[in-house]
Amino acid sequence: MSPSAGHLALHDKELSVLKVSRLHNEDAELAFLSACSTNQQWNPALADEAIHIAFAFQLADYTDVIGTLWSIGVQTAIKITSDLYATLECDTSDGEPGVIRTAAALGVAICGVRDQAPLVPSRWASYIHTGP
Repeated sequence: MSPSAGHLALHDKELSVLKVSRLHNEDAELAFLSACSTNQQWNPALADEAIHIAFAFQLADYTDVIGTLWSIGVQTAIKITSDLYATLECDTSDGEPGVIRTAAALGVAICGVRDQAPLVPSRWASYIHTGP
């Protein structure tokens, strides 16, 4: 059981942690992984390992990575994604989305969902951000 065997299951293939971590794109800014458990270990026996698909995107030079710790509902994913990108679009100093403020934009999006269901953290507390 290797931590690097973790992967995203795509409709036509798998994108492994190892493949992603070998990519290097100096222009990469934001990887938004709103799929089930993108920041969680794929195998409970490897729970103390820090290698997972979200981490692999950081190794591939993405400045900011957003992942989820557990499965989330489709409607929540749509709402948070929409609110996150709306906030990033509003934060422009040079006409380009301001990825520098990704963590703050994620916080705004999560608070919007949290305000609708404050007693149900399983709906809104799954998202994590890594980066500056």
